[in-house]
Amino acid sequence: MRIMLIPPTFHYTERYPAFLSQSDFPTGFAYIAASLSDAGHEVIGVNPNNIVGYPTAYHMMRDTVIQAIKKHKPDLIGIGGLCTDYAFLKDCLAVIREIEPKTPVVMGGGIICNDAEFVMNDLKPDYCIVGEAEEAIVKLADTLNDSNSSFEKINNLGYWKEGKAVFTKTSISNQSLDNLPFPDYEPFGIKDLMDNYGMATRLLYRYPRPYPRVMGIVTARSCPFTCSFCVHGHRTVPYRERSIDNIMLEIKQTYEKYQFNILLILDELFAVNNARMREFCEVLQVWKEKYQWDFDWTFQTHASAKLDKETLALAKKTGCFMFSYGLESASPAVLASMNKKTKPEQVVEAIKMAGEAGIGFSANLIFGDVAETEETMVDSLSFWMQYGREAFIFLGTVTPYPGSKLFDIALEKGIIPDRKIFYEHIESGYINLTGIPDADMSLRLRLLEWLETTWLTARRVTSVRVEQEAWIEGSPMAYFQGWNYKVWATCPYCGKESLHRQSIGDTSKPMFIGSGCPSCNKRIRIDIPAITREVASGQPA
Repeated sequence: MRIMLIPPTFHYTERYPAFLSQSDFPTGFAYIAASLSDAGHEVIGVNPNNIVGYPTAYHMMRDTVIQAIKKHKPDLIGIGGLCTDYAFLKDCLAVIREIEPKTPVVMGGGIICNDAEFVMNDLKPDYCIVGEAEEAIVKLADTLNDSNSSFEKINNLGYWKEGKAVFTKTSISNQSLDNLPFPDYEPFGIKDLMDNYGMATRLLYRYPRPYPRVMGIVTARSCPFTCSFCVHGHRTVPYRERSIDNIMLEIKQTYEKYQFNILLILDELFAVNNARMREFCEVLQVWKEKYQWDFDWTFQTHASAKLDKETLALAKKTGCFMFSYGLESASPAVLASMNKKTKPEQVVEAIKMAGEAGIGFSANLIFGDVAETEETMVDSLSFWMQYGREAFIFLGTVTPYPGSKLFDIALEKGIIPDRKIFYEHIESGYINLTGIPDADMSLRLRLLEWLETTWLTARRVTSVRVEQEAWIEGSPMAYFQGWNYKVWATCPYCGKESLHRQSIGDTSKPMFIGSGCPSCNKRIRIDIPAITREVASGQPA
């Protein structure tokens, strides 16, 4: 069977063009592609991203999907994404129906896993997969090829029966994650993403390498914690890890194919304890020396992992440049409401150990929990002012995403009066779950945005020198975001000079770039004076 997989367009409703880096590509599609190929099916990947020349993202998606369907004539089309991809999925499904109304469409991803009944009845795909999809989509494809087979025997499947959406038993595969084929990104144009869109990688992931080639890897699934704002709070998917040797085999295969220089461990919870972290580092050190791998890496974990100074020093030796904790708030009352099971003191200790090891520390402070007050916001901002100077601590807001406890609370209290309207406007506006009046909360959110965009607390350093790079003919990123510049700066912490690259549009006035020191991995703000240069005809000013 010929199966077409269409991942969502990056920032579909926010801006166009929004360039997708490999760091943000939805890994689930690559796992599904690999499983289908292993089962003997033909996989066609359509990546509706990084295509310019259209007035909107919708027009880009529409033209790309129509051309692909007409060219390949698929027997089954797979789409999916998160709840924030609602608009894309709705539009993409409508385009498919318009061009090939008889071609079945299966939908998956977080939007289905966390709100299957509503989404199935609202968007009306032919099928949906609730939970892990590798086995279910292969069985679905096999069943569609065999008229004598029954959908009832496929676990994790949603389908239509007598005009009603029905769902089969939800189950978790008993097989080890080591038995899954390694994800296959080839159908989605991974080489183009890595060769031409490395600078679209978010700053936090790319700053150690001025010419980033970023690759992600999943080493475990799910999370054992039940934070109120997270979709894992209501799900019963067990936390499962891959073996260290299996992880190394994927790294080896991927490194030999793509020569990445930054590895992102994408797990929501990596190194659930210090012992696993140490084992990973010890084995990675051996494989790096044996195969001459040259890459840096980063991960995120929970304070309960109880990392120690010796393990972090070993991680630094193997190329770890940063790790993150789920901080969320510096108020004990809010942390308790979120069911975080952590204390601010644990984060302070982690920041201290990270600094001693020369590893960066990152975290988010998200404001707006149901227990948030003016006083708790002050507690978190005070923490940020003290520790956000050296550490990469970012400011954001809580969103009650479907599947989370906060979403249920918002529905019960009528804060979200209409589920469909919520999905349609999920990326615009703010939902106030606090007892703070809307007008007051709006002012506070504007303050947070200003603090975030100005890098107010980061240590400031003036660039040593700035050099404009050659114009990259035909580069969409260069055309829409401006020339790339090489910026050299001396770190105010360790005193080492390092190179930073940044796309800069308007150079006629002083500006700054936020970055990190590749040596000591502390947060810095690099001030750049106004730059004068000739502008070639047809190139951005």
